[in-house]
Amino acid sequence: MSRVLLVCPEPLGHGHPAGIGIRFLEIEKVLKEDGHTVTLRSPPVAPEDFARAEADVAVVQGHIANDFFAHAPAMPVVVDLYDPFIIENLHYHESRGAEVFTHDHATLVQSLLRGDFFLCASDTQRMFWLGMMLAVGRLNPIAFESDPALQSLIAIAPFGVPPARERGIASEPRVLFGGIYDWYDPILAIDAIAIARQSLPQISITFTKHPNPDLTPQGKLAAAMQYAKKSKAEFVRFEPWFEYERRGEFFDRFALALLTFRQSLETDLSMRTRVYDYLWGGLPIVTSSAPGTNEILGRYRCGIVVQDESPRAIATALLRAFAEQNALRNGARDFVRDHQWPAALEPLRDFCRKPLIDANKDAFAVRMQLPEKPPSILERLKRRIGGAS
Repeated sequence: MSRVLLVCPEPLGHGHPAGIGIRFLEIEKVLKEDGHTVTLRSPPVAPEDFARAEADVAVVQGHIANDFFAHAPAMPVVVDLYDPFIIENLHYHESRGAEVFTHDHATLVQSLLRGDFFLCASDTQRMFWLGMMLAVGRLNPIAFESDPALQSLIAIAPFGVPPARERGIASEPRVLFGGIYDWYDPILAIDAIAIARQSLPQISITFTKHPNPDLTPQGKLAAAMQYAKKSKAEFVRFEPWFEYERRGEFFDRFALALLTFRQSLETDLSMRTRVYDYLWGGLPIVTSSAPGTNEILGRYRCGIVVQDESPRAIATALLRAFAEQNALRNGARDFVRDHQWPAALEPLRDFCRKPLIDANKDAFAVRMQLPEKPPSILERLKRRIGGAS
């Protein structure tokens, strides 16, 4: 078995992980169950911690990979591309400036050049990342001749869920939205709930405040709070992020989950973490249309996709979901059965059993001008949130 180093870009010390943090915690569990010795690192990580790393294989994701590549000894590296952060962060150009994209782009290109094996979340993501790999020279004649399907270069390892649980039944028609990232549309959700209250006066909606506000811009959260206050919408609640190990109890307070967002490239590429987690929690989902989510909800009949981006259409779907919630919960149970973490992570598990460095990754690789001394994690975080250097 291997010594595996997991390098998570999200701080985990507070015990309230978001999507990427959840993914790394579950990867840790699965690999330990396979018999590997696993070390999980998350910010803050000192350069010397990477320099002293003793591992047979590493799994990295996001911006923290820069420090890993700068300081860690040579070893096979799995780059997790599950989260298309460069696309998500396009939303921040107006508020944060061009440096966010410049830094994201340099980070991504370096990871594509330095990684040995890559993971993504869907067929759509895989085609997107293969295009990027062609651009930087990682999809090349040698890679193609040895493996025409390129499964040894990049494989699909989506999100997963823990074993099924028995859930309590909410006594009130509460709707959970969850955290608000800047690509969501919480105002649309609030307006839809207001309309639904004409038929179901007790209905309410709950948003959760992100556990890492210093790292994740909260413009849409602030806008939602202001809108709810101005509208005197007492049915809107804003609560702290829930503890991961106790999230089942939190989910039991709600009858349904709701997601609203406008159409964009981010919508096309993302695989919503909360879709998996909410279905595990037994929550049927009403959502705006998104390719990956549409497929899941349609196949398992565990939610309703709203094609019309109007508050009234979403309100109508919510009322229908309340009427059909028992059948939708049955679909959610079927989804949980088919999406356990060990099965979702099988490509990673295979690589960790026999990790190897791609001997041909430099054969056609583009050359980048990288800083001799990469900026520290603190400096990068300040840039990302617009702070002073």
